[in-house]
Amino acid sequence: GGPVARLGRYAQNCEVMINGLLALGFELYLARELQAPIIVTFKVPNHPNWDFERFYGALQQHGFTIYPGKLTREPSFRIGCIGALDSTVMEKFVVACGKVVHEMGLFAR
Repeated sequence: GGPVARLGRYAQNCEVMINGLLALGFELYLARELQAPIIVTFKVPNHPNWDFERFYGALQQHGFTIYPGKLTREPSFRIGCIGALDSTVMEKFVVACGKVVHEMGLFAR
């Protein structure tokens, strides 16, 4: 499909992932209108149960790798939307995040 189709897939991946993580209780680092569909930065939850290493490790057990946010003024983490991924993979990622969030006791429902 070339660059245009690839960018469209990345944008769809980004939307699925952002919508899913916002629904779980995470917050975007950047305003949504500034967000590019390549990599998305989320604020670290201000919650006593938050532990990046635990979150990271649990997601890896589900087959997903995220990135610590090292380029921001506030604590954050990043998630890529590019590569050999599609919206189905991003939906599975959101489900895995939901399980981990529940296990960690974050974001009361």
